[in-house]
Amino acid sequence: MKGILHKFSAIAVSGALTLGYSFSSFAGDVVEAPPQLSSLINKGVVKVVETFKHDSFTGWLVDSSGEHHLYWATEDNYIIAGPLIDKDSVNLTDKYLAEKKPVPDYNNVLADFEKEGLSISTHPDGGAEGVIYVFAEPFCGWCSRLHAGLEHHVESGLEVRWIPVSFLSGQSEGVIQYFLNSENPYKAMQEHEALRTARSDNYNVANPTAATRNMIQKNGDFMRRFGIAGTPGIVYKLNGKVRTSGYLPPEDLERFVSAIKAQ
Repeated sequence: MKGILHKFSAIAVSGALTLGYSFSSFAGDVVEAPPQLSSLINKGVVKVVETFKHDSFTGWLVDSSGEHHLYWATEDNYIIAGPLIDKDSVNLTDKYLAEKKPVPDYNNVLADFEKEGLSISTHPDGGAEGVIYVFAEPFCGWCSRLHAGLEHHVESGLEVRWIPVSFLSGQSEGVIQYFLNSENPYKAMQEHEALRTARSDNYNVANPTAATRNMIQKNGDFMRRFGIAGTPGIVYKLNGKVRTSGYLPPEDLERFVSAIKAQ
């Protein structure tokens, strides 16, 4: 299951300004929300993080259950939800989200995981060049795609610490137990991926122990602490700060791994 990525299509909604909601921006100006946003704010659906100006638009960065979205308000009370493209073809929505979206401090979460979590390393004996962590479900299609995309990077020195979770199949816990029982858990994981590529109905499984079930549950708890809603979920450290990501297509993955290895 690919991690949920909210990507709104551009829409415009008009309305008269009635019973607006006022918000004091970081710059000290009092900005009154158009009624469309005011309704969401008053109902507690979204929380305002920041307002700011760009040309004639007012940007509203909001938090909705831990996910951040950016809405644009026009001077005549239209709301744009989705990409706002300027004359130079720059997606201003993506630009400002990248600049202004708060980055949670996950460093302590990763430190806790390294002490308490369960992972399967591609380089258990060390000697790797760069490391990333990936939450993955044994029967997740997008995880299989990421696994395939990472293989040549693993061969060239990248360490991937696969973090198994279970929620897609009744066989998932048994497959994970089989990995852990194997002399080489990562090789067992590779064999599982080969079976999935061959569309086999017969997977290697073992009876999951209570201890393994507890560790899988703990991994799920860590997944939520990292704010990851679906698999695959990537955790990595860049410039000393722990960050997260979902599935990365091949061209983005190449740049990402290069940045990790360059540290």
